[in-house]
Amino acid sequence: MVSATAHEIAPSDSGIAVVVPFFNRRNTLLATLASIEKQTLLPAQVVLVDDVSTDDGLRIALAWTDRVRGRFECSLIRQANSGPSAARNRGLQQARSCQHVAFRESDDVWPADFLARTHAALSANPTAVAATCDRRFVYFDSTPAKSEDCSSLPRCPCVWMLENGAGIVSSSLLRHSAVARRGGFNSALVTGEDAALFMRMSLDGPWLHVPGEPVDLNCGLAQEYGDEGNLSKKHSDRQLRWVNVYEQFFSEDGARAFLDHPNCRRLMALRWYAAGKETYRNGSPHEALACFRKVLSLNPRRGRYYRWLVRAWIASMFREETGASTAFPRRVDAVQPISHPLPAAIRPSARAA
Repeated sequence: MVSATAHEIAPSDSGIAVVVPFFNRRNTLLATLASIEKQTLLPAQVVLVDDVSTDDGLRIALAWTDRVRGRFECSLIRQANSGPSAARNRGLQQARSCQHVAFRESDDVWPADFLARTHAALSANPTAVAATCDRRFVYFDSTPAKSEDCSSLPRCPCVWMLENGAGIVSSSLLRHSAVARRGGFNSALVTGEDAALFMRMSLDGPWLHVPGEPVDLNCGLAQEYGDEGNLSKKHSDRQLRWVNVYEQFFSEDGARAFLDHPNCRRLMALRWYAAGKETYRNGSPHEALACFRKVLSLNPRRGRYYRWLVRAWIASMFREETGASTAFPRRVDAVQPISHPLPAAIRPSARAA
């Protein structure tokens, strides 16, 4: 029997859903949608979720869905402004009949064979939870583009994400049942939701790396065109929010053992160090002091950590913060474990399982 090529597989048979949440991205959305059309393996379904844009992004999305209808199933959902996690989960719910799901940021661009490569990898490895391509950061200032080889990701995905960040949503194809098993994205988180989900998914099966042309992650493109910028950049305490996500994960059963690894402790110390400097510069020396104490509990061998501890301690002596605690850093958006069974709205259908 001769196996079918990507071009020979009917779109309705690919079993892939592409979910594109967007909010005020009228100038970048069309290029993102065009890269879906150019795929050598077309998805079975595309779900666009408008998080109540106030520009004419909805009009652009409607025109696009009308034009491509018939090539693949298209859905356009408009939800109350609830953030990217809720928008992705809404798309996940809409795509229950598909085996695989890709979540696209509305300003990133896929190479033409992205779905074909990642779909082939997941099909050949039925226990794998996800397949990720390399990524290329494209900047719209004088910063040169930077390619990142993600080939080391499968060795220990959760530690890789701790070191490199979990910004791989646009460069990954996920198994629908694996996302659903973990309850989708945590909508209580305003940033760090990718890490919260992906690190837990990595405990459920292999995470694959797929070599080839990278996915372009456009950094600053939206702002350059006057669109809504990256949401995480809006939070001046994002380092503290992110380290709380990692801390919660490594405190749970199944992940706690990773902290016994010296490299994991070193990376967690670096995360707390970044959060400490951030909170110090934000004018919260008591909170910064608590962060640096966490740093030293994980890695007591770096002199710069002690210098920052002393700096925060001196500042806290001369500044009163009503109700501030020097014992523990503030917990932001703590990730609550998701109870089972999963809600019916997120649970995959029998066909997708």
